[in-house]
Amino acid sequence: MSSLSIEFLKSELQNNHLEITAKTDGREGVDFLIGNHQIYVQSLDLDTVKQSIKIPKQNLGVLNDNLFIALVLIIENEPRIVYLIPSKDLQDSNNNFFVNNEVSLMPSLSNWEIKISSKSIEELEKYTLKNMIDKLKV
Repeated sequence: MSSLSIEFLKSELQNNHLEITAKTDGREGVDFLIGNHQIYVQSLDLDTVKQSIKIPKQNLGVLNDNLFIALVLIIENEPRIVYLIPSKDLQDSNNNFFVNNEVSLMPSLSNWEIKISSKSIEELEKYTLKNMIDKLKV
């Protein structure tokens, strides 16, 4: 995780009057807290060939209402967009961008995949920070 992505995330949250604090202990895979919401930060550099990220299931643990994935998209070497994805939404198999990769023989390899494409960008719009801000203020 680049410090540039984290600074961008902090700046975007401050612009929306939200304070993010570093997690000091507790749950594996949680980087920050916003109030009682747990935030797992992941960046995806779209300048590379890679158009998806895989988050090991063991890093996220049990998906719940207070756990969010902050996905920072990097375009032309700059963080540009923050998506806040409620962890439970990863279980939604009715879309083209969240994939449950279950590896039954080696559970440690199981992961949640988030795919970014020109088609999914429109569908991901509902997860932009401006559309998710109310969920974090509760």
